Amino acid sequence: MAGAVIHRFAYDDLRRFAMALGTAAGLAPARSGALAAHLLWFDAAGAPSLGIATLDTWLTAIDERRVNAATTGRVVGERSSLAELDGENGMPLLVLERAAELAVEKARDSGVGLVRVVGIESAVSAAPIAAGIAIGPMAGWAIGPGGAWSLALPTAAGLPLVVDPGLPTPATSGKSPSAQGRSAASRRPGKNPATDFSEGMRLAAEVLVPEGGWLVAALAGTGPGSLSAWHERVAAARERSAAEDAGADLHALDPEGWEARRRRLWQDGVEMASSAWKPLVERARGPAIDPPAPLD
Repeated sequence: MAGAVIHRFAYDDLRRFAMALGTAAGLAPARSGALAAHLLWFDAAGAPSLGIATLDTWLTAIDERRVNAATTGRVVGERSSLAELDGENGMPLLVLERAAELAVEKARDSGVGLVRVVGIESAVSAAPIAAGIAIGPMAGWAIGPGGAWSLALPTAAGLPLVVDPGLPTPATSGKSPSAQGRSAASRRPGKNPATDFSEGMRLAAEVLVPEGGWLVAALAGTGPGSLSAWHERVAAARERSAAEDAGADLHALDPEGWEARRRRLWQDGVEMASSAWKPLVERARGPAIDPPAPLD
């Protein structure tokens, strides 16, 4: 935005400030910390439009009682590999985190865990939720309304490979709009498999997921050596994509790029535009919370 003032804040300072604001708004301290961590995850993933800059929007939803700060949902039905979770209008990312925990528990017992979620406001992305499952380590994915979906696969690097339409593409991440256009024009024409997959996720959401809800899934390995086999298959698939330029349009967060962004975030701080920062400072005055000083 033209004329916007950008400041950088130390990661831990900003996390503690966000936690204090969330607690003051009515979230339990642990849930407030989880919300701050999820939002900062997007900043580290190169998607700041979904990151900590949106904190005031979520806290306003609590103030206006569009979101219930006191709940992370209630299990209303359960089978060996499937659970139904009523979000009870809780904070979407926190309810989805609860769904992921349930899915992982079931996957540990039966190999597959599925949790259908209803009763929450829409969320643009569940990428940090899927990533948390894959660090487990399992394969994790989430399908939601409006074409939202996230997929995470474990890798030998420790951090998973995360694919989500809300994340930047390798071809455009960090480039100017004009450079993005030149990069897109230089790629060979043809059908985009990433677009096909996204359309498939949309159709799956319409048919398999409750209207306006989510399906969160975890898949465990099937035997000894299965995790290392997954690592090898993910590495081979990434090599093929790089060789064929097939991944240029894929909205993916690879472990190496993710780790580099995380290091930059810790070293250089988190960027906040004045338009996102001022509402948080105003909000902090009531409960007398001291905002952190910018690094610059």
